[in-house]
Amino acid sequence: MNTIALLRWTTELLQLRGTPADAPASSWLLLQLLVLDLISSVLYLQALGSEVLFGALLGRMALRLSMIYAVMRVFGRTPRFLQTTLSLYAVGVMLTFLLLPIAAALVRSQGAAPDFGLQFLQLGFLSLLLWSIVVEAHIFRHALGLKFWYALPLALGLFMLFNEVATRLFPLE
Repeated sequence: MNTIALLRWTTELLQLRGTPADAPASSWLLLQLLVLDLISSVLYLQALGSEVLFGALLGRMALRLSMIYAVMRVFGRTPRFLQTTLSLYAVGVMLTFLLLPIAAALVRSQGAAPDFGLQFLQLGFLSLLLWSIVVEAHIFRHALGLKFWYALPLALGLFMLFNEVATRLFPLE
């Protein structure tokens, strides 16, 4: 899959039009997306002014991969693991790059008095975060053969579980 096709497919996923089945079952593409996710995470942490801990980032990546595999295994859909993981990481990387300027602006305006611009940035950040959960639900819906209203609580639960476990096992501070 060339770069333009990958961007088009990722954009379709973000608009809830694409499916994980549209992705090629390519381990090489997954490796590239994992590296890109690592790079986007480093840039995001630098935008927040946080210290970059590669061990914690790699641990979080391993945790996310194992959680995706566990869900696929519970539902008996392990053959779809590669395409599902590709989909989740592609949209994750794209959303992280979209969040970079918002996060950097929020960090710069921490000491400022709350105004409309700051509130707009916070709303944008929250909107993208919530949309990422909806997109993950869309991906799980197709990967697991669920109705959307069952995939949404699954995606939300995985999001909360991942953040709780990752914060305890692989703190970034």
